[in-house]
Amino acid sequence: MFSRRIILAVSLSSILFPAVLSSPTPLNHPKTIRVRQADSATSQSSACGAIYDALNDGYAYHYAIDAYACLISVPFNGAVATRFIKYVNETIQFQSTLAYLKDPPTGYQQPAVDVLSELSKIQFNVTNNIYQNQYQFEVDVQHLLFKAHDAHLYFSGGITSAFTFQAPYAITAASPDGKSLPKIYITNDVIESRDQGWTPSPIKTINNEDAVEYLTKFANLNAVGGIEPHADWNQLFDTPALYTQGRGSIWETSVSFYPGDEISLVMDNGTEYFDNWFALWNRPYQTGPLTTGGDFYNYFVLGLIPASYNASEGGYNPAYTPPIGHRVAPTPDYSWRNVTNRAYPDPDVQQALLGVSTEGILSGYFLPDADAAVLSIPSFGQYAWGIGNFSDTVSNFIDEATDANLTRLVIDLQQNTGGVVELAFSTFRRFFPDVEPFAGSRRRNHHLGDILGEAYTTYFDGLNPADADTQYNDTLADEWVMTPRLNAASGQSFSSWAEYIGPVQFNGDSFSLTERFNLSSYNYSLALFDGWAPLGYAPEAPLDYTQPPFKAENIVLLTDGACSSACALLVEMFLQVGVKTVTAGGRPVNGPMQAVGGTRGAVIYSADQIDYHLLNLGSPAFGLNDTTLATVPQLTESGFRDPGVYTAVLAVNLRDQVRPNDTTPLQFKYEAADCRIFYTLDNVYNMSRLWRDTVTAAFEDSSVCVEDSTGYTNFTKDAPQPLLNVPYSVDLDFGGPDSVVVAGDLNLSGGPQAGLPAWSNTVQPCVTIHTEYKTFHICSQSNKFCEDVQARPCSDPSAPLVDAIACVPHTTMESECPPGTDFITLEHAIFRLPSTRLSHSLGSGSSKAVLNGACFPNRSFTDLCQPGV
Repeated sequence: MFSRRIILAVSLSSILFPAVLSSPTPLNHPKTIRVRQADSATSQSSACGAIYDALNDGYAYHYAIDAYACLISVPFNGAVATRFIKYVNETIQFQSTLAYLKDPPTGYQQPAVDVLSELSKIQFNVTNNIYQNQYQFEVDVQHLLFKAHDAHLYFSGGITSAFTFQAPYAITAASPDGKSLPKIYITNDVIESRDQGWTPSPIKTINNEDAVEYLTKFANLNAVGGIEPHADWNQLFDTPALYTQGRGSIWETSVSFYPGDEISLVMDNGTEYFDNWFALWNRPYQTGPLTTGGDFYNYFVLGLIPASYNASEGGYNPAYTPPIGHRVAPTPDYSWRNVTNRAYPDPDVQQALLGVSTEGILSGYFLPDADAAVLSIPSFGQYAWGIGNFSDTVSNFIDEATDANLTRLVIDLQQNTGGVVELAFSTFRRFFPDVEPFAGSRRRNHHLGDILGEAYTTYFDGLNPADADTQYNDTLADEWVMTPRLNAASGQSFSSWAEYIGPVQFNGDSFSLTERFNLSSYNYSLALFDGWAPLGYAPEAPLDYTQPPFKAENIVLLTDGACSSACALLVEMFLQVGVKTVTAGGRPVNGPMQAVGGTRGAVIYSADQIDYHLLNLGSPAFGLNDTTLATVPQLTESGFRDPGVYTAVLAVNLRDQVRPNDTTPLQFKYEAADCRIFYTLDNVYNMSRLWRDTVTAAFEDSSVCVEDSTGYTNFTKDAPQPLLNVPYSVDLDFGGPDSVVVAGDLNLSGGPQAGLPAWSNTVQPCVTIHTEYKTFHICSQSNKFCEDVQARPCSDPSAPLVDAIACVPHTTMESECPPGTDFITLEHAIFRLPSTRLSHSLGSGSSKAVLNGACFPNRSFTDLCQPGV
């Protein structure tokens, strides 16, 4: 029996910290984790102080148990928690799926959950002093939201945002031969064995528990938004499609709940591995001294900077201090080969600036031996001119594939979790220019939504579209303006909000009628999609062909359970015309798997957007009386409801996707793929092989499909019984640390970051437009502005700095401006972020939000990480 320690390797190029205090920046290598001479219980009174001392010594990584000791030392205040529950309860009324989560239809693959009832139980625990610390309380709330299995229902903030837990290595699930059930491997073993010609040994046990059983529980607790256990399972494993986006698996980069102290593996061949879970500190900036649990409570829960905070000490804490360098020119990757361990071949067609840290994401490949072309779409996340370049690349791909006389098409949607909705409409229409996609949706009726809808729709109906001084175009596609949208039943525009809300009763709740976007209106499309109009819908934006370039029966969509949001919309459009679907991976059991395993909701809607809409109701232009206004939540002077706990993001799914003449949300319909295949040792890091396996399964030989995974799409078989009937619970009683001493041969030279930095975030490049008289710099992200900065590549922290013009986030309160920035008063249209304070006027005044001021970066503090630099 052999024993060796794993060299720590955590890929951090994808980690984002959404609640940082100022503009996102690139960060220096965090120092390796402090050498652990011996395990010894750290008193909770000093646990947070020890973390803070380590940060000052340059350590961003900590042992998970030390972070946990700090977290459970953070005190609990029932009054603040009650305010937070009230805030969540108000917001969650907008969640469209509450009734179906409580009582799901047959075929739904996750356990039922009564969100409102469970929230009441949490309030009961608060009232009865059950929680011993803030972490217990926040974990209960977070775990409840996770049990909805809807990535649009999301919370980030509070003390749980301080750390991210991470495993010290990546893992991969793959079948040895494509027919036998998948086994679990260390990812490095899979890649090295592919290159060196040996067979890796699978993991037999994890922490003395069968590896599959351990990971099944782990996935159920930590996966985000999977509507079946197969989708949850796939989120644990590294895949090349993740690498194209600079992301890693949940297991390796973003574990939500404390996983324990140690992690031990026993392999099939008897080799043993022993290591510790880690926690990455998520705050790159100076916080002031946070030495006690009370300090952590004030900072992370109440959002208060310590009184002793010294702004002159600089912006970063020592663990993230940016290095000094010289300047270089930006360089895209142009191919995914090098960033995916040679899993992808070089593309035949590629989007401009293809790269992890540049805007290009789309690539195309030709397989003449299989008579197939492959369009890889790992994301719809685009901005600025990247949106137009994306659609142009789809057209270029179609032109070149048809010129090559390839008749079969694979659209690879692995790890596509959504993005820009316009691109789903645009992409579909380029393949089926003669088909009108349905794309219907509906929302849950409730008191506050009814007030917003009636007020905004009535206000809009009183505007004159010919009057340039009105808000007509600004509110044309507003979420609460219904008369420009179509009644799916009649095909005509709704006459009023009252017509839209019905109401209609389903599953014990009240819902609106089904709505559709009126994409035949060019102006509506421009308003809906922020200035972009997908070709082929409105007469002003036609396509130059009317026949599909590929037959529907010759198209297959390849998914892996991650497809959600805009990706789910695209799949639904393609299913409307009868294309095939093949899905890969899933738990190591035979049987079917759904093609879309992620969120199928129509739109995400944040608590801040609710507050933005509430803010305007007091304007005389809306004409609401005092009696009605008294029934809506009150806003603070800053223009927000009081959240109690500091909240970076709280979001819900506002509208369900539904089909024509159907009442069940797509989120709750069982929709198996035509065929399921396993990832194998031969194809999991070889996309060319995976695509050929997909072509074989879809068009040539269905016997390569996983046993009992076919025949479900034509309803000849009933949906399988759920793999999990009761959700796992979060166990926070791990006891104290044990007495194991860290092995002396642990390689600490590179630390868990394996030569890569931890980024707080990235700044996106501005678009430069040259005219005869002037050069303009445009930032498409409406909460950001173009500024002169210095930046280095996000993918190469050792590279020198270069002058750049980048989109930099602004804040609006002078007290919030970090060191190295100057507060300047200005007015500009902006879409509000949680840290932004707006005053907004509707009526005869300006149609733009008024930004009181902004923090402009100055030359003393402008080291930013820019994609493509």
